Amino acid sequence: MKSFITRPYAYAVTFSVALTLLLVWSLLAVFVIPRELEQPEDEFGTIDFSQFTEPPTEQITDAATNEPIYVLTLPSEDGDTPEEPSDTGTETDTEAVTEPPAAYPIITENSYLDEHISITIETLRRYGSDFHVAEIKLDSPQFLKTALAKDTYGLNIKEKTSAQARRVGAILAVNGDYYGANEKGYVIRGGVIYRQSLRPTDDKRRKYFEDLAILWDGSLVPFDEKTTSISDLRSMGAMQVFGFGPTLVKDGEIVVDEDTEVGVSHPGGNPRTAIAQLGKNHYLLVVADGRTDQSKGPTLLELATVLRELGAVTAYNLDGGGSATMYFNGKLVNNPCTNWNEIHEREVSDIVYIGY
Repeated sequence: MKSFITRPYAYAVTFSVALTLLLVWSLLAVFVIPRELEQPEDEFGTIDFSQFTEPPTEQITDAATNEPIYVLTLPSEDGDTPEEPSDTGTETDTEAVTEPPAAYPIITENSYLDEHISITIETLRRYGSDFHVAEIKLDSPQFLKTALAKDTYGLNIKEKTSAQARRVGAILAVNGDYYGANEKGYVIRGGVIYRQSLRPTDDKRRKYFEDLAILWDGSLVPFDEKTTSISDLRSMGAMQVFGFGPTLVKDGEIVVDEDTEVGVSHPGGNPRTAIAQLGKNHYLLVVADGRTDQSKGPTLLELATVLRELGAVTAYNLDGGGSATMYFNGKLVNNPCTNWNEIHEREVSDIVYIGY
């Protein structure tokens, strides 16, 4: 042992071993070891939404209590909003009047309907992949929500999308932006500012730094972290902020091209998750399968193209790959593919969901 220490390469070997151990520890700390963090950051706290008010688009007053009743107006099967029946003076069908309405919620294998929420899911075949498209209509943006794995903010705190969805009683859920794999980048959930540090621009896994805010009124607004401060987000009334990207559709136009890709993703296509807005309180949550013989997975341009065809005015790319998961009415909709060849769910940091 003494002769080894006196040899000239002993210091080099010792230094190499120490450096390797330090690197292993750093990787474990960043990607594996769960670490609960302070919540929220005391300096920034919670956004006050009392300053933002908006009258409902449709309001009916209960004659007995004089309280407002908010009604979700849904389109008819032909796409038009049904008109109120006019009083023609003819005799009304007695059976139609006395027949009680169907009890809410009305649930089928691919749909959900109650007084406030309408969800319809269909699977489209595009670009050699299956796109699972959930169309959502709400009478209030309060039903578009987020949740954190194990109800805890921190690094590497993970839970399957389905487990999170069941715990919070979600009707529909998809994975979020997997904020817990990064130490920096804005994180706002439910108006609580958990993290206000900027994403580093030298992060080779991320080429695009546009975030997405869901505002108090349900609007989806992409923004650049480098030019948008926490104070700006307070003024905007940001209810949720996601930091993954890139933005796929903005102002009705596709804003990615065939060379746009998330840093480490396969250039030929991957499983994807996206959120899009078609109109007021009218959204899409989309998960595309990939990395299987059935579905290669779309490129970002292909994903954006499908979303635009479906009427998206704004669309944003959330975490994909093995994270891409859709849950609806107690079961998985898609085939999450982890490690390129295994069909099972990956644990993630957060979800986006529809529920009460």
